[in-house]
Amino acid sequence: MRTALRVAAALALFVRPGFGQGSVLLVGGGSENYNDWSDAPYRWLVQHAPNGHILVLHYSTASTFLPAYFQWLGATSATNLIIPSAATANDTNTANAILACDGIFLRGGDQWQYISLWRGTLAETALRQVFQRGGVIGGTSAGMAVLSQVIFDARNTSVDPRDALRDPLSSGITFTENFLGFVPGVLGDTHFFERGRLGRLMAMLSVYRERNGRWITGVGVDYSTALAIDMSGDARVMGAGTVTVLRGTAGTTYSIAPGNPLAMSNLRMDMLTPGYQINLSSGEIRPPSGALPFSPNEVHCVASPLILDGSGSAALWTGATGSLNHFVAALSSPADTVGVISRAGSTSGSASVGAFLDARGVAWRALGVSDGTKNDPALAALCHGCRGFVFVSNSAESLAGFFTSTLLGASFAAQLQNNSPALMLSGDCALAADSAVGSIGADADGAYYGTLTRLKGLGIARGIEIMPRLYDDADSIDNRFSGLFWGMGRSRAAYGLLLDGGTSAQVSSAGLLSISGTTPAIVVDARGVTSLDFPSFRANVRSNPRVGAALVGAVIHVVRDAQTFDLASGEILGVRTVRPAPPEDFFLSQSYPNPFNPATRLQFRIARHQPVRLIVYDLTGKEIATLLDGPVDPGTYTVTFDGSGLASGVYFCRLLSPPFAQTRKLVLIR
Repeated sequence: MRTALRVAAALALFVRPGFGQGSVLLVGGGSENYNDWSDAPYRWLVQHAPNGHILVLHYSTASTFLPAYFQWLGATSATNLIIPSAATANDTNTANAILACDGIFLRGGDQWQYISLWRGTLAETALRQVFQRGGVIGGTSAGMAVLSQVIFDARNTSVDPRDALRDPLSSGITFTENFLGFVPGVLGDTHFFERGRLGRLMAMLSVYRERNGRWITGVGVDYSTALAIDMSGDARVMGAGTVTVLRGTAGTTYSIAPGNPLAMSNLRMDMLTPGYQINLSSGEIRPPSGALPFSPNEVHCVASPLILDGSGSAALWTGATGSLNHFVAALSSPADTVGVISRAGSTSGSASVGAFLDARGVAWRALGVSDGTKNDPALAALCHGCRGFVFVSNSAESLAGFFTSTLLGASFAAQLQNNSPALMLSGDCALAADSAVGSIGADADGAYYGTLTRLKGLGIARGIEIMPRLYDDADSIDNRFSGLFWGMGRSRAAYGLLLDGGTSAQVSSAGLLSISGTTPAIVVDARGVTSLDFPSFRANVRSNPRVGAALVGAVIHVVRDAQTFDLASGEILGVRTVRPAPPEDFFLSQSYPNPFNPATRLQFRIARHQPVRLIVYDLTGKEIATLLDGPVDPGTYTVTFDGSGLASGVYFCRLLSPPFAQTRKLVLIR
């Protein structure tokens, strides 16, 4: 007891009255260097240490670089301190060494080592006191992760983002809250786009909400990027890349259960680039002076339907639940001839597709595309005779050129207008949009060095930026995540769609997006974005800046297998959401009776003369019936839907009168 009292008295000697709460520097990882991205945030840490005395902490090794670097940035002194055990952490000499400094920096490594060795010790108490008297605490990678109130502690496993999306409750997500806690109400994640951790952070927020009954704010900091938080709680983004802030709102819904993938809707997402400021308590965001307004392009799909497969594996395309089965089911007749479009001379993917179609008894023909064939009347005639199309193994850089102002392109467009379905496999599916990100596999550091490119797409799915093969190749994960948001900003896309290998999306001409596959799709709704910007950081005097984008006011969704997302309303159909109600003069009632057999009635209300469409779809987004399509005078109307001849199951009725849309779920039971 006397020893404990002496230690407490010794610690109290170092507490200087009159100082407020301190500052925090969250660094997402990455190698620091002179005259590089790290100068601004690490200098900020030095400047926020009242006397400039910096201590670099770790649990096992000393840094040969950081002390000299901090002194080069203006520190009065900078030294290492290793705390390798709980005994060392409880040594008064260790506590005194910490209290002698006013700027503390925790290096990377393993966050569970920091927690298990230092929690509840004199070292932790000393760190808290440095902060409380106005000092600054910073950390990078694992050292950043342990500074937030809620810590993903990695006590059992690091948690792979794909696993977290596929089964959040069984992926190994564990939390610690009773350690340091310098950033209240926040759970931090690092190496954010570099390791594709967006889906993981959403899963973590859902698991925390499930276990604790409240939302926590997720802050994902990319590598070579930092978030500097001053005493008032105002935070500024510094460095090279982006900081992503995720917040649950009154309208956020989620679904998790053991053995099941994540489903989530209406999670607020603000992506911030250097120069943006955010107050983490209020959520207020202040854009830099050069930020741009954002006006999203209208969403429209001209295929009926368009199927996008995010897989690079033929085994997944042709499997029992693969996209080729969905494609064959979408054909008007098994006798329809399918055109398999691939780069002339390439047989790697078309052979697998052809063998599958042969096995299903579907007639098909190879349409080899090149500069030499794009205006060939014979090839255009063959294309015109097809009633469905599969794109596979094409050149991303040249595909659009074969279909723009060419005989082949005119024939293909005419068949799409005749409601011919189209399937785009692997990298080809990104080209279904107006534009796409190129050079993804050319350099693992392409996003960092700004070497990704913009490609012209086919314009089949307008207003959507598409990124396939999300986790198929570890070396290109950063290029795919950073590239998707960069592409959304450059093309002013209303939506972004992230598809993992083994996951496909079927888009109907009515704007219904149906998902199939093991990994849920991530849908980014940018229709409400108010501010856009791009990073200006150039690495190693490169000519192009780092790839990324600031998108303030986005909403993000996780849509799992067998769920349908309505691109018009921004809702996952069949999932209860809390959203601002449309005007009282626009309303579609729930059908009665429901469930029904064989008929049900729907009532809708319109307050002014305007065009109205009332359409029924099945779960795949296929149009079943058009109940109304044309201008309607003001009033209340009742329409009957007769399901005679349809199989039992779930259907959806949607009332469309731009800019409003409402959807109701119908259940037919025989």
